[in-house]
Amino acid sequence: MTVTYTLDVATSKFSSFTRLLLRWRGSLWKAVYPELSLWLILYFVLSAVYRFALNADQKLVFENVTYFCYKYTDFIPLTFILGFFVSLVVQRWWDMFQNIGWVDNAALYIAAYIEGTDDTTRMIRRNIVRFMVLVQAMVFRDISVPIRRRFPTMETLQAAGFMSEVERKILTDLAVPSAKYSMPIQWAMALIVDARKNGRIANDYAVHDLFDRLREYRSNLGKLTCYDWVPVPLLYTQVVFLTVRAYFLTCIMGRQYVQDSHHSDLNSPIDLYIPFLTILQFVFYIGWMKVAEALVNPMGDDDDDFEVNWLLDRNLRVGLSVVDNVANKRPPLEKDVFWADANPAPLYSAQAVNTVINPYVGSATVMPVRRENDVVMMQRSKEEGSEGGDKEGTARPPIIVRGVSSVSQQQQRSPPGNFSAIRLRLSRLSSQVSGHLSRRMSGSSAAMENGQLPTSPLMNFDALSMAASSTNSIIRELVEMNDNVRDRAAFDYVPKAKSPTVGREGGASNSLAAPVPRSRRLSSDKQLTPTPARSDLFAVAEEDDDAFVAQQQNTIVKKQK
Repeated sequence: MTVTYTLDVATSKFSSFTRLLLRWRGSLWKAVYPELSLWLILYFVLSAVYRFALNADQKLVFENVTYFCYKYTDFIPLTFILGFFVSLVVQRWWDMFQNIGWVDNAALYIAAYIEGTDDTTRMIRRNIVRFMVLVQAMVFRDISVPIRRRFPTMETLQAAGFMSEVERKILTDLAVPSAKYSMPIQWAMALIVDARKNGRIANDYAVHDLFDRLREYRSNLGKLTCYDWVPVPLLYTQVVFLTVRAYFLTCIMGRQYVQDSHHSDLNSPIDLYIPFLTILQFVFYIGWMKVAEALVNPMGDDDDDFEVNWLLDRNLRVGLSVVDNVANKRPPLEKDVFWADANPAPLYSAQAVNTVINPYVGSATVMPVRRENDVVMMQRSKEEGSEGGDKEGTARPPIIVRGVSSVSQQQQRSPPGNFSAIRLRLSRLSSQVSGHLSRRMSGSSAAMENGQLPTSPLMNFDALSMAASSTNSIIRELVEMNDNVRDRAAFDYVPKAKSPTVGREGGASNSLAAPVPRSRRLSSDKQLTPTPARSDLFAVAEEDDDAFVAQQQNTIVKKQK
């Protein structure tokens, strides 16, 4: 029962699923081989009769019958009927498993709400769990063949320890026309009420919560009895069973290989004695139908039916362990090993330490963005037909966001070498020059929108001359960098800092400093500008926009005079 192969397919490899085909218990081959063997015997008998026992006229009749079966086989809606039936049965099967009954949650609530270590309190907790398992055994006796075989009478339930002699007599003497599933649940609720009266339960809310757990448990078992009482309609099951069998009985004649028939559809370029493709079709459709036949009643003895005997034993063992052995055994409150760590880093085994992990981050965070360039933030013009389009509002001036002063995410990089450092400096130089020009153009556009005098085209040449002086300084610096590449690389690269080492007294060791953010390394801090050339470049990049616009206006006025 319950053939498990989950571990074999933990890694989706071709070899993993290929090995599954070699299994026998619960396999496709075990399900279809009896019917496939019978079908092949009938097929080969008819083929032998056609080839060796019939004359020409009789062969003609045989070919006409073969053509008739071949042509009208598609009239049987096999795929539609079988697919809908399997879908319905699998849904019922999974719902039955979800309502099969687990005592774990209820046992945890019982252990938490009913407090005490004396024998009376222990007996209350244990009897509540035993009554829950008892009602489950009573339900399974009525719907499961393995459980009925294990407990044929109520005396066997008493002998197994699920009930006492007094409880059995009460159930036997109770004169009710229906099943007596509610009696053990009623006994459990009575024990909860007594525990509340005696002060073993702190409040009424706990009583109400325990009642809800018992009611939910009983409702789940009630659904199992309903599924057993009202199965899939017999008519539908018969239709599916007959449809699949009738289809392949027709194929016994319709898939025969005939010789030189006047029916062009039957003539095959090769004469095959074994119908390979029809055998594959038989295996697939019959195997598909066997899935539904096995799951119609999963409380039986099939390979994939539920392990109901194991479930009863497990619920009793785990439930009693939770309410008795674990209820009053709590570990002392102490600090965990990650108490002083801001970013806890649990250990890995040697086999799993190099496992690739895909962290929980947004997919757009890895999108490449040129953060060195300045970004101009401006207000969008109103579209025609939008609400409030005729009203004139105050237009906000554009805002220039410095790319070098705001970095949204710190990137971990490797220390740059000779060529990578030079490329980094040149890229930064190009970005600063282009950002310098874009600020001047955006300042001119903003002045025009606000009704000010337009900027002169000669402003771009002034900007280029200012940037050229900075360019010469950077080029001289790149030449000098060949003599001391390591110092230049150390400026742009800060190694990844490890977590502070925590001593036994809880103090953190400061042997490794925290990494310096890139935004601070690129700011105007005097401690991070080792050379005058770099200081000039950053001074140009971080020049105040209002002062620069005023300088442009003075230049324009002088030229007009």
